[in-house]
Amino acid sequence: MFQSKEILLLLIFTFLDITTGEECLDTNYAVSKCDKNKEYQWLIEVPTNKEVCKGKSVSQPKAVECNFACPKGQTFDRDKLKCKDCTSGTFSLGGGHQYTFNEDDDREKTMPELSLKIGSVLSTYESECKGKELWKVKGNILQGDAQRNCAIYLSLQFKLERAGSITIAYNLATSYVFGSITSRCDFSITDKDNDDDNDDDERDSKKRSFLVLYPTGYGIWKDRKIDINAPGEYILSLYTVGLNAFHFPLSIRSIVVEGSSFLQDCILCPKGKIHNRSFYDRYAFVLGTYASKSGSTTCKPCASNTYAPLEGSTQCLSCKSNEYADEGSAECLPRPKCELKHYQQVFIGCDKSDTATIKYEPIQPKVCIGDPPSTQATQSTCRTCNPGMYKNTDSGLCEFCPQGTYSDGTLSECRKCKSELSVLPGLYYKNWNELPMYFNRSYMSFYESKALNGLVQDQSWIPSIAYISSQALPDVLSILSLNIVKGFRLTELARANRQFGTLYFTFSIQCQKSCTLFLVSLDTYAHDDDWSVIQKWNVKHQVDHTDIVNYTHSIQSSDEITFIWLFTSDNTDEGVDEIRIYEIFVTNTVLGGSDRCVSCLTTNNQETECKSCAPGHILSNGTCVHCPSSTMASRMRPNDLVPTICKPCMNNTISDDGISCYIPCKQAFNGSIQYDLNAISTVEFHGSKLFTQKGSGYFHVFNASICGKTSVTCGKTLTLDELQRSKKQTKIESKLCRMGTIPNKNDTTTSVAYVDDFGEQLLNVTLSTSKYFPPLRSDYNLTDITLVYRANTSTSQTSCSERITFLSLRCDHLLDDEKQNSSIKYKLQTPNDCVTGTCDGCIFYFLLRTPFACPICDNDTNGYRTFFGPCKFGRQEVRKIPYPYCSHNLTETVETHRCSILSLELQIIFGVFIIIAGILILIVIICWRKNRKLEYRYMQLIENTNPDDDTPVDNVCAQLSDEEDSGDEVQFKSQSRAKKIMNVVRKAIRKNPNNGRAESFGRDSYLLTSASTDDA
Repeated sequence: MFQSKEILLLLIFTFLDITTGEECLDTNYAVSKCDKNKEYQWLIEVPTNKEVCKGKSVSQPKAVECNFACPKGQTFDRDKLKCKDCTSGTFSLGGGHQYTFNEDDDREKTMPELSLKIGSVLSTYESECKGKELWKVKGNILQGDAQRNCAIYLSLQFKLERAGSITIAYNLATSYVFGSITSRCDFSITDKDNDDDNDDDERDSKKRSFLVLYPTGYGIWKDRKIDINAPGEYILSLYTVGLNAFHFPLSIRSIVVEGSSFLQDCILCPKGKIHNRSFYDRYAFVLGTYASKSGSTTCKPCASNTYAPLEGSTQCLSCKSNEYADEGSAECLPRPKCELKHYQQVFIGCDKSDTATIKYEPIQPKVCIGDPPSTQATQSTCRTCNPGMYKNTDSGLCEFCPQGTYSDGTLSECRKCKSELSVLPGLYYKNWNELPMYFNRSYMSFYESKALNGLVQDQSWIPSIAYISSQALPDVLSILSLNIVKGFRLTELARANRQFGTLYFTFSIQCQKSCTLFLVSLDTYAHDDDWSVIQKWNVKHQVDHTDIVNYTHSIQSSDEITFIWLFTSDNTDEGVDEIRIYEIFVTNTVLGGSDRCVSCLTTNNQETECKSCAPGHILSNGTCVHCPSSTMASRMRPNDLVPTICKPCMNNTISDDGISCYIPCKQAFNGSIQYDLNAISTVEFHGSKLFTQKGSGYFHVFNASICGKTSVTCGKTLTLDELQRSKKQTKIESKLCRMGTIPNKNDTTTSVAYVDDFGEQLLNVTLSTSKYFPPLRSDYNLTDITLVYRANTSTSQTSCSERITFLSLRCDHLLDDEKQNSSIKYKLQTPNDCVTGTCDGCIFYFLLRTPFACPICDNDTNGYRTFFGPCKFGRQEVRKIPYPYCSHNLTETVETHRCSILSLELQIIFGVFIIIAGILILIVIICWRKNRKLEYRYMQLIENTNPDDDTPVDNVCAQLSDEEDSGDEVQFKSQSRAKKIMNVVRKAIRKNPNNGRAESFGRDSYLLTSASTDDA
């Protein structure tokens, strides 16, 4: 029995508005579901246009095997009810759909089911990222450029009528793309009748499968196929973010969905489209196609100088001799007049007369007519051999000097160094008479490999005596590689400084509009997906060769490595874009030659190889001297061969070996507050978690060495393919490093995709509080311990020249109370505006709140808060309560001390009052005594006055002199005021001798008279 929906479908299309008679040809086939026994399904002919087929008949439904489908290259034969090959000029995907891209098409109209969006890692970059054109179709390639701090999303909705698959043809140079396939509805098919809704199965109505697009390497295309075992509606989602500045875009050539229909008609091969494009743009398009054989699964593009003007072409037509056509053309175009951009240099090496010839040949296939101006061959005199090499007189070739000898390149035989001298082996290239040993050159394309047809690989980089150059082609990379065979020498100095060699080169770029140079590195025995970008130079304006650029890269591994220079240009319509490299030096290599001898210390006269001082020693007056405590051996100048000065360690650090300074775990920071950091000498903390479009999380993990001599290690997880190749794990040993982790299936485990060094050098250790982490009230004004790390980023994919990391440790006793029974030692905090710890990718700020960053508490340190009770009866209670961060080491204490009832303030006020009162009383007493003496004297003078004499009695005053101080004596020898008064009184008595008051002055008059007589 068939299901009720199938019976209804049969009735509708068999009897409704369809009568017997003329057969309707404008029809398609619909396929019913399989019956319960999984044996048969029905093919039902359905009119494409109901009005056109009205009154016409269609064939009766036909039974076919369950899950019937035609393979690729075939279509269904309605008459014979079986599959047949597609005719020539057509192709078939066998019930699938292929999504391809064209720069000239309106994607939103041709592919409405495809959605392309732009986002950001953090909300602060949202407007900046959305203002950029990160998705674009270039030629027939869809490119997504996830620039730094930005994210790109791709979403494709598709429907499967049967079990099928989806295949993504992509190129991804160095990064990762995360994705998922999610069903939009319940697609499961069960054996039982399940017409009724089952709410218990709601959890299965949404199914998701995660996927990761791994790096393919440069110019390599891979297919990622995901099988889908059941029909239904699905959404393919792809997501990637830009975490660094140096990267290549994600390129998608096609997305093929198989199983989108049971039956598929043969599709005509598309014709080429007419483009008014420049000469070089032919490399981006594959449009005009044909199928010469029947049963084709795809159509082939027309070759150069052929074209396909019609759809369904079975062959391509040839162009005339004065015309040309690019691959996939719809017509032939007139050949342009030759210009210099149509030619490239060809170098003919030095002959026996030491003369080199440089001529110009057309880029193949040649499309221009005539000869360009200024393409005459030129000759130049060859230079000598490169430094570290000599010219073998027998072979006439330049060869490296043997070990222990040197040459500046002009010698026919290398010279030996004296016993007190030594050589500096390396690879030194500045004379480009030919392509030197260990170099290779080629072309590479991000698009179709056939775009390189006709290009001569050996002409990608041309030696030109004074430099080696390359002329850029759009969408094609010119590659120059240098293989460091056998790696670098393992010297004691290299181990101590972690610098095994240096890459140095100088170059200049001539660019008309937009040119790019990449410097990448590759493990010699690794696959192409292990490349990493060291540096990128992007020129966006017109420049010439007058600007010389110098670049130095520090090499931190002794393993074999390959350095690769890649040069490309986006547009050369306005002229020739060219790069010139003048010098390339690589020092301390195992293979190579020495260009000079250098002075250095040797242990004895028999040794000729340079023996530098042991780590922690400096060269002073011809001898090795160990650096004192808390100093480390250092070079006065960066290019010094050996350390010559002992540099003091920074504050709060020590050194006991003279090699490096470290933080003692137990010490008094700034000489005041004692700390013990042994419990967190090394920590691992997770950065803020990031999410893909479908909720898959990935994050950064930091390993940090806080104190002590121990370093931390970050290692990359090896893939299954890397394990099979016995590839060595990439590890970084440092004071601070970061691991980028990505989720595996179902988010149950994680793997480390990349590692970065953040702590090559410890710059500073202080007690300070960052403005990004203001203290809380519960922090009790304790200052943070701040460690500052620095790392050189020349080996990592970032635009910063260095990374600076501020890692602060803050005492948090509350965390200790909450996590007493937990293994968690700290809590991470990042700035509010930069939740990942950085806002620019160059400077990082982290705060670890932990009880292990609290000061050491004992009775001799200030670990108490003191509270004084009231003074009662001369006794006062003093209570000492330990700070919360000291509660585990100290206990509360209570002491009793003698005290005064009055407070100190009242005692001071009372004392001042008593002093002032005493002074006032003393002044009153002095004034009273003075007044009393004057009054008494006056009375004495009045009583002793002689009424008959005008002069006073002097002896009376003399008698009183003993009772008075010398300063208080009154002298009457001069006419004083008192004497004048007495004279007035005496005169008055004489005039009135019978006055009734005369008796009262009897005695006084006698005294005055006597005094007057004596005076006379």
